[in-house]
Amino acid sequence: MLTILITALRYAFLLLLLISIFRLIKWMIADLKEVSSQQVIENPPGRPREEPRSSFGTTGEVELVVVESSVSQPKSGDTFGFQRETLIGRDERSDIIIAGTFASAWHARIYFKEGQYWLEDLKSTNGTFLNEIQVNQPIVLANRDKIRIGGVIFQFVRWGYEMGADH
Repeated sequence: MLTILITALRYAFLLLLLISIFRLIKWMIADLKEVSSQQVIENPPGRPREEPRSSFGTTGEVELVVVESSVSQPKSGDTFGFQRETLIGRDERSDIIIAGTFASAWHARIYFKEGQYWLEDLKSTNGTFLNEIQVNQPIVLANRDKIRIGGVIFQFVRWGYEMGADH
């Protein structure tokens, strides 16, 4: 009788263990699905690389100008044109590469939507700042806005000829 009871308890324990394992797997899969649905960039490495250019052509109406940099790349005075979506980060496949440990591999993106340029932080470790306010959700960029990522400050220039003007 005792051996039957011990055997039944062993099977009950094994059943509870299996149920726990299946619940854990189900929870992990649900969590992975949630994370992947929240990601902005599903597979940036597979994205075809294009040369930076202005969304309005080659006349330079829209660009990012580095106004201050405490890292080796980019340097103060560097200018970057735009694509429909421009990725900024430490990864070598970024459109604008920041050499520094304060930038995440995929740190931020600027994209064109509904006639406006938007800045979005890609859940970076150290944050993205627009005019010294941390970006927590996509936000519209205006001419002369300052974007800080780590030790690099960019100025968003919507019209190229206004960069040198002091207002």
